[in-house]
Amino acid sequence: MSETAPALPRIGLREVLQSVVGLVLVALLIAYGLPYLLDTSWAAIGAQLGRVRPGTALLMAALLVAGLFCYTWVVLGSLPGVGHVQALKINAVSATIANLIPLGAAVGVAVSWMMLRTWGFSKSAISSSFLVTAVWNVLARVLLPVVGCLVLVAGPIDAPRVVITGAALAGAIGTAVVVVCVVMIASDRVAAVVARVLHAVLSPFSRRIREGRRLEALVADQRARAESVVRTGWLPMTLGMLGQFVLLFGLYWVAARVVGLDLPVAELICAYTFRQFLTVLAVTPGGLGVTEVGTAGLLVLFGADGGAASATALLYAIYAHLVVVPFGLAALTAWWTGTGRRAVAEGRLT
Repeated sequence: MSETAPALPRIGLREVLQSVVGLVLVALLIAYGLPYLLDTSWAAIGAQLGRVRPGTALLMAALLVAGLFCYTWVVLGSLPGVGHVQALKINAVSATIANLIPLGAAVGVAVSWMMLRTWGFSKSAISSSFLVTAVWNVLARVLLPVVGCLVLVAGPIDAPRVVITGAALAGAIGTAVVVVCVVMIASDRVAAVVARVLHAVLSPFSRRIREGRRLEALVADQRARAESVVRTGWLPMTLGMLGQFVLLFGLYWVAARVVGLDLPVAELICAYTFRQFLTVLAVTPGGLGVTEVGTAGLLVLFGADGGAASATALLYAIYAHLVVVPFGLAALTAWWTGTGRRAVAEGRLT
């Protein structure tokens, strides 16, 4: 990863159109795909969502905030010297930007870079942190289906054959990705082999790869950075990621119970792990729409009512994507009015 500051991406007509298409797809999947594919109606879904009471809503918000705070250990493990409050601000701001604007993920990275620079962190430390946390997030989400597969196969679940086959496939993919990434981080030789394979496969489709810096050199540089951070920070990063997923599963469980979905915990674990896996594969912004339809569909295959399954998926999505927004906006405003505006004006962020 380059040590130069990531530039705020230019948002032109193409980017606006991509964002609009993505949002339209999300709206169609949720507004029409969800009730149609799950054989329910918005009246039924609304009746289930209407069961949420203020006390339960506050409990779910507390679980979300606790999950966000747990994630601060992932940032602390990848960036020595950062504080929990700073890490919480970075997490909330990047999630808010990703949820609100076109090219949100790229803009979130650039804004997070600027915030960390104003707090005194070096370019190399920030870039290494971004690299490792990105890898840790992907690995966690592709590893979760392995857990779901084990619960499905070994637990007391009478699932359809298609569900078992899909879980086994997702588990196999997750295991393979994790093994390859771990071995790449640990071994220069394996990283070089993987880089050569990727270069051969991608070169016909990418002029930038054909004519630019060879992937072997890039991967070797990234591996060295990641290995250095992982050697000292793997334990807090792993525990932080685990704590976040446990608390967010608690949020998912409460969402299911409050709308009247009474499936056993083992089946909810399978649905939750499948949802996290879909966030890696989905083509819509943040996986919205795809994750809701996919997760609710799996709950129905387990025997849930279509209205309750849809309400569970939507209620969780509301907290995962929208409730964090006020925290992120508050953190961004506090940073900008404090040190951000002055640092940008003085050109101290590159």
